[in-house]
Amino acid sequence: MPLIVLTGYPCSGLTYRARQLATQLEETQTELFKSGALPPTKPRYKIHIVPTHDPSHPRTVYDHARTEKETRGVAYARAKRALNKDSFVILDGMNYIKGYRYQLWCEAKALGTTCCVVHVGTPIDQCVANNKARLRRQNDTDNTTNKEDTAQSNPESTPSEPSPSTEPSPTTTDTEDPYPPELLNNLIFRYEEPSIHSRWDKPLFTVPWSDATPPIADIWTALTGIPHPSTTTTDSTTTTATTPTLSTLTSALHNTTLPSTASTTTTTPRSGPLGRPKIKPHQATAMPIATDSSALYSMEKRTSAIVTAIRSFTLANPSAEAALVQAQNTSNANNRGISIPVPEASTPVYIPAHVATSGTTDELAGAGGILALPRLQRLRRQWIALNRAYVQGAHASSKGGLTAEQVPDAFVRFLNAEFGGESE
Repeated sequence: MPLIVLTGYPCSGLTYRARQLATQLEETQTELFKSGALPPTKPRYKIHIVPTHDPSHPRTVYDHARTEKETRGVAYARAKRALNKDSFVILDGMNYIKGYRYQLWCEAKALGTTCCVVHVGTPIDQCVANNKARLRRQNDTDNTTNKEDTAQSNPESTPSEPSPSTEPSPTTTDTEDPYPPELLNNLIFRYEEPSIHSRWDKPLFTVPWSDATPPIADIWTALTGIPHPSTTTTDSTTTTATTPTLSTLTSALHNTTLPSTASTTTTTPRSGPLGRPKIKPHQATAMPIATDSSALYSMEKRTSAIVTAIRSFTLANPSAEAALVQAQNTSNANNRGISIPVPEASTPVYIPAHVATSGTTDELAGAGGILALPRLQRLRRQWIALNRAYVQGAHASSKGGLTAEQVPDAFVRFLNAEFGGESE
């Protein structure tokens, strides 16, 4: 199910918004089950909040690139394990790098599920104020802890009545750790805001600091394709409110008949599914179909057999002139050239007459000959290098890929092009 990526400045209330979203998603499911929009047999979606920071990865990891990279990797692995067809995953954290958000988007796309970005739009001044409040709270907690430790180590100096400083302070909703002021300013400067023009940031929902709750109706509908209960209620209320207006208009017009289009126009509550967005994999997310593991071996074997057949012909006909005379006597007189049949190929290897005699020696396989073994091996390695990636890569399973039976003919066409090109 969908992946919700939170993003925002540090100390902008990301964890608070993540808990809000989890609570609202649970309430939305409860309302849909009660209203019958979701069948009772359908299991409830699990809500997973994946935190970026924990005691092993505090907020000071951003001081060094290595520790920051490790923290992002741990959060990414946790989100990837939690993603499945029956759960919502809320990734809590700044997620301030657009390349990291693109990586998360690709992971959701590869699993065939939807993804959205929720931008917690807290102003910078408010984030700085929140961080200062956390620093004060941390200092007060440290001072209280130090006084308690001193009192325990010196029980005689402990007053009989509790001092005001040892009284429990009122509980606060913000229990997150603060950032060092220098690190906070650095992270704010490094933050890369999401954009609606980036496909990995769409759909994008912005939650201002002044908003009490995130737009759960829009988020739920965009990710699941199921109308939110509040949307259905709003549509029904709109229909009821327009009915007196039409009757009042009718009486004001002295019972004048309204146009048929106006009398039949009503607002229908959207109770059916809107259709979940269809996820189309692309080259960055779709795994290529595995090709035959013996494809490269088959290519090597078949091309070697062709080179061996050419080598056997040159051993039986070492002289180029003698091979041309024999070819002229056994074939059409107008076809001046040497034809060498090779195994598993529908066409022979053809060498024009002027090319066969263009070598520095009359021997076809001699040093400097047109069919010297080193040259044939070099041409074979060149052809394999050109087609190895095509056969074994992502294009192997696509239309037009070479099969094992097509390798001999393709290699013969390559050789004929090489030999025929020398005549130009």
